[in-house]
Amino acid sequence: MDGFLTAAQWIIPIAMVPVAAHGHSPVGALAWLLFIFFKPWAGLILYFLFGTNLVMRRLTKSYCQRLREVRSFSDLAIMEPHVFGLSSEQTEHRLAKMTERLACMPILQGNEVEFIDNGFAVIDRMIADIGKARDHVHLLFYIFNDDEVGRRVAEALAGAAARGVPCRVVVDAFGSRSLNGSLGEWMVKRGIDFQTLMSINPFRRHLTRLDLRNHRKLAVIDGTIAYTGSMNIETKDYDQGRAEAWHDLMVRVTGPVVMQLQLVFGEDWYLATDKLLEGPGIYPVLDRGGTVPMQAVPTGPMDPTTVLRDLLIAAVSGARERIIITSPYFIPDESLRVALHLASLRGVSVELVIPFNADHPVVGAVARAHFECLIDGGVNIYFHRGVLHAKTMSVDDEVSLVTTANFDRRSLFLHSELSLFLYGREVTARLRDLQSKYIAHSDKVDPARWKRRSVIRRSRDEILKLLSPVL
Repeated sequence: MDGFLTAAQWIIPIAMVPVAAHGHSPVGALAWLLFIFFKPWAGLILYFLFGTNLVMRRLTKSYCQRLREVRSFSDLAIMEPHVFGLSSEQTEHRLAKMTERLACMPILQGNEVEFIDNGFAVIDRMIADIGKARDHVHLLFYIFNDDEVGRRVAEALAGAAARGVPCRVVVDAFGSRSLNGSLGEWMVKRGIDFQTLMSINPFRRHLTRLDLRNHRKLAVIDGTIAYTGSMNIETKDYDQGRAEAWHDLMVRVTGPVVMQLQLVFGEDWYLATDKLLEGPGIYPVLDRGGTVPMQAVPTGPMDPTTVLRDLLIAAVSGARERIIITSPYFIPDESLRVALHLASLRGVSVELVIPFNADHPVVGAVARAHFECLIDGGVNIYFHRGVLHAKTMSVDDEVSLVTTANFDRRSLFLHSELSLFLYGREVTARLRDLQSKYIAHSDKVDPARWKRRSVIRRSRDEILKLLSPVL
């Protein structure tokens, strides 16, 4: 037995060389191989939980096949591009074209948007809209907790189901694991079609890697109203009278872009159930009387390219005057960091707002470890006094982004996310007002003071940077 274990200590690292090297960056492959060499058994288990591309390749093949089926079934009118009406020299037009090519979602005119930055107000509005639903209610959330807010939403869904309105709920299997108990069963018993996505149960059919999560937040009601943004279905301290409160941002949208958001739900619904959304009310004819051009951009680990990262770099590279980013975490990869640095060198004001106290302290500490290179690159960093969870970006006076994604490697490369690009001065001014409010409730990081931090803190930051590829 001892001879077998000794042999395995050498056989496992050697056998894993071609496996770990395939499909990983050189740095990623080397990190896995070093870990497996020093800890063969632990490394082997963790690799197949978090690092293997075998699961990724299987998921990608299945995802692409299902995506083709959903999009061929869905009303192709949602893919019909509408004239944007801007010269091809303008940044927002070029970005819209690139977004269409990468995400296969054309820009759509005629939308209206409402920014809601109070979590209590979001839940109240959503529940009111569910109460008026006549054709369907669709919810897709990373976290749907069995708590006060979760039960309020569940009761609203049960009320709609009792009126004969089909209610479909899809949640991430890991993020919403609290629903595996009483509340999930309660919803099913009341006629709500409740499904989990990205299973972590080895006995379930659609097993996936633990680090591949569906991080989207989306509600679609009657195919005419949609909500998306940073907020999950969970109870948080949303008391806006307190600076230390939790700050989320959701948008409530109407108009043609709702069809794109419905398509996103339909794709994840099919991944969870192998069922297509059918019925004339799924993609209704929508009013185009609004004034805001928009594009929905679903992204995920099965994409053939790094869509969201590439679009962020394109937006930053096109900036002429000012970029504001708000995010609970900011751990950029090298290419995005360089793009921000180059924007600053061009004279663009680059401002980053993150919470002083992140809800995940380790991730927050890793984000701070990158501050010095960001400061050296000309980025102005602000610590929000509350728990800022809003995930936004504005570029000049022309482009706005509201997203479910954090500005970190997990959201850019591993999570399924949903972003909404909004174009035009009026809508960008509205987002800028909210971002300015976040800055007003923040403290600016003093570059000189930050660089004077102790040797111990500097050493800690250098060590924490090593965690960046996995956070």
